[in-house]
Amino acid sequence: MNEKLTVLEIIEIAIEIEKNGETFYNMLAESAETAILKDLFKYLSAEEKKHKLKFQEILKSIGDYQVSEIYYATEYMGYMKALADNRVFRQDISPSDLAKNIKNPMDAIDVAIGFEKDSIIFLYETRDMFEDFEKEAIQMLLKEEKGHIRKLSELKKSIK
Repeated sequence: MNEKLTVLEIIEIAIEIEKNGETFYNMLAESAETAILKDLFKYLSAEEKKHKLKFQEILKSIGDYQVSEIYYATEYMGYMKALADNRVFRQDISPSDLAKNIKNPMDAIDVAIGFEKDSIIFLYETRDMFEDFEKEAIQMLLKEEKGHIRKLSELKKSIK
């Protein structure tokens, strides 16, 4: 990857994050010990799939859109690259390997919360790079990711 990312690369990273999240949550659902956990992880998997499709729509809609030179003139794109390189679901860590390391429901919920937080940070940082239509889509995805953290946190409290 270049030192600077293009908008297309950022959206492709977002698609990869959502795809890996979907796989991760499916694996957690398959190994869940209770119906509540199984249902939650199936729900989160379906949500990640929806988000992936939304990013694919955004990718199609932007065509050859270029990021403002202001972003390139600053260290912003280097920051975006660092965020992308350090995201939860990197290419060198598979969702299945991550899922295998989970020993109990609390571990699963903690990893899921971390994943959702990382997704929120990534979305916040990409939001201002887009036109109004795409900003609205990103804002909707942010709202959903925040809702996922609330659900996971509530479940975590109920398990304790």
